[in-house]
Amino acid sequence: MSESVLVELQGITKRYPGQIALDDVSMQIQRGEVHALVGENGAGKSTLIRVLAGATQPDSGRIVVDGREDRLGGPAAARALGFAVVHQEPQIALNQTVTENIFLGALPSRLGMFDRAAAVARARQVLEPFEVDVDPRRRMADYGAAARRVVEIARAVSQNARLLILDEPTAALPATERASLLTLIREFASSGGSVLYVSHHLDEILDVSDTVTALRNGQHAGTRPRAEVTREVAIRMILGTNLETGASRSRPTPGAVVLDVERLATERGGSPHDLTVRSGEIVGLFGRIDAGHERLARAVAGVTRPKAGGMGLRGKVYRPRSPHGARRQGVGFLPGERKTEAIFAHASVTENIVAGGAIGVVGGGFVRRNERHAVADRWRNQLDIKVPSVRRSIRTLSGGNQQKCLLARLLTLNPALLVLEHPTFGVDLGARVEIYSTIYRATRDGLAVLVVSDDLDELQVLADRVVVFRNGAIQGALSGDDISSGRILELAL
Repeated sequence: MSESVLVELQGITKRYPGQIALDDVSMQIQRGEVHALVGENGAGKSTLIRVLAGATQPDSGRIVVDGREDRLGGPAAARALGFAVVHQEPQIALNQTVTENIFLGALPSRLGMFDRAAAVARARQVLEPFEVDVDPRRRMADYGAAARRVVEIARAVSQNARLLILDEPTAALPATERASLLTLIREFASSGGSVLYVSHHLDEILDVSDTVTALRNGQHAGTRPRAEVTREVAIRMILGTNLETGASRSRPTPGAVVLDVERLATERGGSPHDLTVRSGEIVGLFGRIDAGHERLARAVAGVTRPKAGGMGLRGKVYRPRSPHGARRQGVGFLPGERKTEAIFAHASVTENIVAGGAIGVVGGGFVRRNERHAVADRWRNQLDIKVPSVRRSIRTLSGGNQQKCLLARLLTLNPALLVLEHPTFGVDLGARVEIYSTIYRATRDGLAVLVVSDDLDELQVLADRVVVFRNGAIQGALSGDDISSGRILELAL
């Protein structure tokens, strides 16, 4: 093994009852590189992370570190080798200080006593390269997601990590904090450290990585240097096909006007908006933060009330006073914040799918549970929701499968119009293809769709028209071959 290789996995296999999570996977991580690991949910990424963290023992294969085989018999053994994991779910003690979180379990002491002054001074030293405005003496609860993520990485660096394993490190971070974090990752690699970077965000992968490895169905699907990886190549590595091919669409000819927005102002004194959406048509809304596109979509969905103007739905006056009122008139709404605004986390898949309707409800408020389960089962099969039983809690599902449950909830009510906010945010490419296909099928049945998205690739694949907002006003609409990243941004910036 070359001296430039920090760790090599050779033929790693891990089986669980009824599943092979990793099937003869081999890969190398070089010193001083950012090595991206990509793949759909269920591809084996999480299992591979657990193997490197010492939390899971493979059934067969070899792990070679610094040219010597090592068993990584547990998390302590992995940490002793300098392997540090920053998990997707933050491992932060909110009621403890920043300093206590950085040195969790290893606080500096003097004569057997906690040396607070020394700990704070050391924490400042550790945080200095990160250039963040964080006071080591304050509680972590005082800080948001970005600072918490930085503290986790600082904790790993303070333990003299040689390999940082980052699992979706930018999840829930705003764009500016995301860019800063990527800079820190590159600097860590430039100083000789190694990074295994796991993310669904292809733009980040292409920005930060030196090498890209894909897993598919538990198997190694390819490793390439970043210079050979375009967005299209990465998608083929992950899916085995192109995104457009996987979610092919025969576009129906748009029919009658379903939604008619006339001189609608979402803010007092704001610019008026005119917009139509026809049967069988997908209209995308795009803009920068607070450009006005999200406010318009939420007014259509009944979340907020417009300040002026009016709307029509299927030729009738449409004045929704709430999402429930909009739903009763034939408008289904999928919020962008799935976990906080859409799913009932402690309920079953069935209850999440039938929520909002009267399926299985008979006189006196009695509920025919078997009828509700049967409806949920039909949607599970139709949308390929990966869950062994619709009686399972929706919390056990991946983000993509949760999103398909929410789409099933809307489609169960036979709406005329769907308003979708960021419909594939936080889902893997495979689920994205399935969600696109579900939306396409709905339009073939005559449904009209309004999509809010900041994913330019998504808009190019999905939309028949893209309406672009800037500073609270519509700047223009693109259709057909005019829908491109360059044209969209030209109008938005």
